Amino acid sequence: MLSRRRFAMLGGSVAAAFAAARFGARPAKAAPAGPVRFLAVRTPHGVDRDYWIPRQMSGAEPATPDEALSGLTFEYEDSILNALMPWRDQITVLDGLDTQCVKEGTRPGVRTFHGHNEQGTLLTGAQPPEDREGNFDNHPSLDFYLHGLLGAPVLLTASVEGAGTWKCMSFDGAGIPRDAETSPSALFQMAFPPDFMPPDPGDPVVDYTAGENRITLHGQNALTALEARLQGVEKDKITAHREAMKKLSETTKPVPVGHCTTSGTDVPNVNGSVGDYSNVENVARAHAAVIAQAFACGRSMCATLRILDDYPNYYTDVPEVQASGAAGLYGADFRFHENLVHDYWGTGPGDVKNTLRRGYCAGQRWAAGHFAAVLDELSKVVDPFDPNGGSILDNTIVFWHNEFGHDGHDNQHTRHPAIIAGGGNRTLRLGRYLRLRNINSEERVPHNKLLTSICHAVGLTDHNFFGDRDLQDRPDYQGPLEMLMV
Repeated sequence: MLSRRRFAMLGGSVAAAFAAARFGARPAKAAPAGPVRFLAVRTPHGVDRDYWIPRQMSGAEPATPDEALSGLTFEYEDSILNALMPWRDQITVLDGLDTQCVKEGTRPGVRTFHGHNEQGTLLTGAQPPEDREGNFDNHPSLDFYLHGLLGAPVLLTASVEGAGTWKCMSFDGAGIPRDAETSPSALFQMAFPPDFMPPDPGDPVVDYTAGENRITLHGQNALTALEARLQGVEKDKITAHREAMKKLSETTKPVPVGHCTTSGTDVPNVNGSVGDYSNVENVARAHAAVIAQAFACGRSMCATLRILDDYPNYYTDVPEVQASGAAGLYGADFRFHENLVHDYWGTGPGDVKNTLRRGYCAGQRWAAGHFAAVLDELSKVVDPFDPNGGSILDNTIVFWHNEFGHDGHDNQHTRHPAIIAGGGNRTLRLGRYLRLRNINSEERVPHNKLLTSICHAVGLTDHNFFGDRDLQDRPDYQGPLEMLMV
């Protein structure tokens, strides 16, 4: 049985691991209240960037490269992200990110154009293999890499239905694809041994007051010593600051913390059988709920969740897709991906393009609802390691991305859709639209910089690069996305 004291100790050890990892990581600029988790979520079929970004109420694009989402909207004709309107304060939209590494071709045996084969690039930051069933040549995915540093027992890799290894998200240290678990009940059993027990309700609630008071007292003593050495205006400033800090510590009330409520026998009854389009969200929610509980109980720190691939053909059956008029073009048994998605990028302006757009955006709007459901499940669970009473969502960096970006099929390495949610407990900027570059230019912002930003957000601030070894000395691939960092 794990007591709450044991959970508090575990939280402290995890936080210490961030600061003392073998790469000499230093504390992040905005220190989180507890350990920061990482979850990557992927949905398929690419996007049309012009119907994915938020817009001004007039319908125009955001006026500046850095705007609050609270002043923008996702509710316009054919918009994809309508389901994220309630989450605007807890997400950041990154516009203009590119999977540029797929174009480099720095060594034999890599593929230099972006289509389905390159899905593993999103988390490895590496050039993809020519063989779609091949491996990523000793490049681990970010979830696997961080899992090796953070010390939790289980790395969770989930999928709402699945396909071959060439569509995997997670790759081990050798770059070998890791199979995803499609059943939420089986995923739960991977995370929780049958004899796992939550903390005894009779155990005292973790009280952080004593430790916080020691920190405050140390700071007060240091200020008092400095005050004694100063004179005049500078002394008055220190005196005023010390008094203000004293008053704050006297009036701040401790916030109750959450706790792990899961035992090893609480196996969900969702086995991963989707059946039809209407059950996709149910399975996605079940996976997300397992991940949230595993994060809360210290069983896992990193996870991936793949919500469908381009097969099976559930997108076709979505009522809004059916109502788009696409069936009139292809027949009732059309394939969402092979027909509608492929043709969308090769069709010029006109009625056919408009019909395809209605169907395409409707399908992707349905997918955005699944991501919103994941955020909802993470937000329901209180984080036991957060003295401020935050949720698992508050303390998790959620990276939602797509298999490819904005352009014709097999050339979709630019304007790659990416949303950061949760923010890792205030280590990344939330509630923003960030345009990273001139969208219509040849400028590129490699997504490796986002992977580096995530490293920084969990405390690995000495990391200046994550991804392909042949690109690590290139200045354009180095460093975090400064616009995203707190």
